[in-house]
Amino acid sequence: MSVMLAYLEFIPALVLNEALKPEEAIEARLIENLQREDLDPLDEAEAYQALKDMGYSLAAIGRRLGKSRPYVSGRVKLLRLHPELREAVRSGKLTPDHAQALMRLKDPEQQLALAQEAQEKGLSVHETRQRVRELLGKEFKWRLVPVRLTPETYQALQRIAPNGDVKKLIIETIQKLIQT
Repeated sequence: MSVMLAYLEFIPALVLNEALKPEEAIEARLIENLQREDLDPLDEAEAYQALKDMGYSLAAIGRRLGKSRPYVSGRVKLLRLHPELREAVRSGKLTPDHAQALMRLKDPEQQLALAQEAQEKGLSVHETRQRVRELLGKEFKWRLVPVRLTPETYQALQRIAPNGDVKKLIIETIQKLIQT
């Protein structure tokens, strides 16, 4: 075993007046391990799940670690993946975002087949989501595109829009443009 020196004069440390209770020690170790940079997404998910099992909400875990609740929740959901997909995520062959897209498919065989296709063809997360949508038979409805209007332009559109509904006016205008 090799020893690596930090070459620091001081290190950040916390000195406790009394020993931690066993559950506090486990919690402290889990939180400390979650700060490591070399964690794979499933190690991270397992640690979040352990904290959740200790009674913490996903929001509390996120606050404690500086992560959002949806991020923590997404990681925990990875634990429900098919074992082959979990291994693909662990090894880096499949990203967590790809895996989350695949989880919408209830059939494990479909998940595995699409995961293989995503790896072989190098599908982006967006393309993988589109394929999932196709397999589920769901039509792509709308893609949100931010539109910035000056207050003057918005007011002018509001005056000509039916019932002052600028959003509806913009959508109808775009639909008419597409049809021509």
